[in-house]
Amino acid sequence: MEPQTRTIRAVIFDIGGVIVKSPFLAISLYEQSHHLPSNYINVSLSKHGSHGAFQQYERNEISYTEFINKWTLELNDVTANNKAYLEYLTRRHLDTRMVLPRTLRVDAQELFTRMMKVAEEPNECVVELVKWLRRCGYKVAALTNNFQNDEGKVQANALAKLFDEFVESSVVGLRKPDTRFYTHACNLLEVSPDEVVFLDDIRKNLSAAKRLGMTAIQVEIGREQEAVDTVKRIIRTLGAFEPKL
Repeated sequence: MEPQTRTIRAVIFDIGGVIVKSPFLAISLYEQSHHLPSNYINVSLSKHGSHGAFQQYERNEISYTEFINKWTLELNDVTANNKAYLEYLTRRHLDTRMVLPRTLRVDAQELFTRMMKVAEEPNECVVELVKWLRRCGYKVAALTNNFQNDEGKVQANALAKLFDEFVESSVVGLRKPDTRFYTHACNLLEVSPDEVVFLDDIRKNLSAAKRLGMTAIQVEIGREQEAVDTVKRIIRTLGAFEPKL
């Protein structure tokens, strides 16, 4: 239960997987079509922590060409990726006896293009939630790990008008789950973290928000409406402003 002393004045949204469809859908389809184990590419993505090609590109530290070249090497490092995947299976108490790839031929550029294409489609119920919150008087922001490529700029320009603040990792030079990135967004909105509801599809990003005192809500693929309903329940109970129809 939320503390009754808490008053919500702002809502912060992730973009991919929340406002628009999740790029993880494209990753999953790529894994299936190339006969890779489920979540194999996601494990490869996350095993580098904040220092991988994807993470560096989200902070605008490397160019697109550098990103593709480095990510290609990371994605096709079969020894390191198999080791990370076995550790992932062990952590989740899954069967570690499955047959893992002996070689990898992941096309980083093709995969990235597929991910960007999926993220062009909005989750309409979440977009409507943003509009409703603004009508009610709440401050709303986007907090996104994104890219300063052509597709990223087009998406940012199209979506920024929905929000009071559109906070981009590729502009700020920080990315989730770095708590400084969340604090930066709160400062722009002129609210404290405990006055914020935060929506994201990635657990470690939600954990960082919780550590700051935010009310964190996970948006799961195919269950976006459930997250919308949860936000509205919180607003009706703890919101600073009168809900509107």
